[in-house]
Amino acid sequence: MSTAVWSREGGTMRFLLGILIPLTAALLQGTVAPLIAVGGARPSLPILVAASWSIAAGAREGVWWAFLGGLASDLISAGPLGAFALASLPPVAAVGLRDAGPGRPTPIIAGAVLVGLAAVAAGLIYIGILAVTGEAVSSLPLAAGATVASALYTGLLAVAIYPVARLLRRVTEKQGALGVW
Repeated sequence: MSTAVWSREGGTMRFLLGILIPLTAALLQGTVAPLIAVGGARPSLPILVAASWSIAAGAREGVWWAFLGGLASDLISAGPLGAFALASLPPVAAVGLRDAGPGRPTPIIAGAVLVGLAAVAAGLIYIGILAVTGEAVSSLPLAAGATVASALYTGLLAVAIYPVARLLRRVTEKQGALGVW
């Protein structure tokens, strides 16, 4: 994104958030997510933050978060480089396309459902990419089931994370408009 877009939409703080949060989510995905797994379901933290931000701030910024978080996740994991980033982009963009306007944010439950849908779509796309590239997937139905369970978990976490994304968007817009950052 050009600096004019960043300055118009929230300034330097928004740019820094767009780097730090996706990278942190990717790092936590590789370190903390396995520890908080419930059964075989792990939350997809990069999708959680990118989709939440996409719903709160729009698809343009959300896909940036998805790309950066996905690429960092790919570098940390043993999967093919760029696969998770590629799988993340369409669902995160899709959930951020709905524009309710600044006065009418997406309700929290609807936002959490959208995040869950983005997580299931990204997970299924990722499984498809693995299958096409010849990466080992022990069982496609089992992988798809784990993806759905993980998406439910991710959507549940969005009940807490999406409101934070809405708050961050409002704060950075106000501070960017005032020239504080």
